[in-house]
Amino acid sequence: MNETVEQIQDWYRNERELSNYSIIDVEDKLKYLAEKGLIWILKDMKDINELEKIVIDSFLNKYRANQVYDNLNDFRNLQPSNKASTKKPPLLSPKPTSQQKTMKKTLKIRDVKKFDGYLKAKELEEKIIEICKTFPSYDGNIIDQIGRSAESIKKRIAMGEQIYIGEKFYQYSIAIGSAKETSSWLQISLGQGYISQEQYDELDNQVTQIVAILTKTLVNIKDKEGKGMDLPSPYTPKVKGFDAYEQALLLVEKVYGMTRRREFWGEKGLQKEMIKYATSCVANISESHQLYVLVKFRFFNDALQALDGLDSMLDTSVNKQIVTGEGIADIRKLRESIRNILMKRLGNISKEKDS
Repeated sequence: MNETVEQIQDWYRNERELSNYSIIDVEDKLKYLAEKGLIWILKDMKDINELEKIVIDSFLNKYRANQVYDNLNDFRNLQPSNKASTKKPPLLSPKPTSQQKTMKKTLKIRDVKKFDGYLKAKELEEKIIEICKTFPSYDGNIIDQIGRSAESIKKRIAMGEQIYIGEKFYQYSIAIGSAKETSSWLQISLGQGYISQEQYDELDNQVTQIVAILTKTLVNIKDKEGKGMDLPSPYTPKVKGFDAYEQALLLVEKVYGMTRRREFWGEKGLQKEMIKYATSCVANISESHQLYVLVKFRFFNDALQALDGLDSMLDTSVNKQIVTGEGIADIRKLRESIRNILMKRLGNISKEKDS
């Protein structure tokens, strides 16, 4: 590895650690590297998390023309940009001193298997695995996705049991998003008659309890150990009642109804893709309801991509004369309405991010 590349990666690790993995501080450091043309250097780091990858890719696309790949030795003594805080050290500053390390706020690690949130998440996963055995085998999409999202809740809670406050917030944020996604798959399953209302109520109530436990935990941490830190609000909005979500559920119902008609019997691949895109829109909308602005942005954008994928499949079904343009007019109208709501929300998120 180039020595300068290694130094820049080490600098970023040190800065990230000193900021206790605060996404606000981390984003500021990444923007600085992007403006200087060095953000690409972090792409190959093995110890960056999913949120960092999102920010790195975003800045790499935005500042791609700035990137410098030759004569890296010229950047050995870079100083922070004018926009950066005067408290920032030079780019290739030495590693933090032992005194600086002791000043960082950390948490005590406990046995996660004694944490009520983890136990409820584990129980939820077990119930969902069992209930999925009764689902029709031809709808492997729901079986795979609801199992994955339920497993993610438990896994992220376990990963959140560590000393860094910022990283705990990040892992719990993903767990909350996965919980809300799981709830959306349960709602889709109810709509298709794969589970009863009683089963849905029981499982969805357990999801709500898990989110409440994680939220309360983060509130306590922010009020006590996290004082003075730039942490996001632990509270997340409800997905149910959000227009785009409710309309996306209706879109799923219409797509399922259409693709079960005789005309689609010989088009299993097309049928599968249309259902996948429609349900993916619902799942991404629900998962976007978590703590970090950049993550919200990502999932709303993924929901838009799912809508575009569905639109392409609708074109294919018309081209193959499986359906007529008039026959799918209501689906296209609903898709456009969802898209408009999401675009408006993305605009609001962009303003929140830039403020």
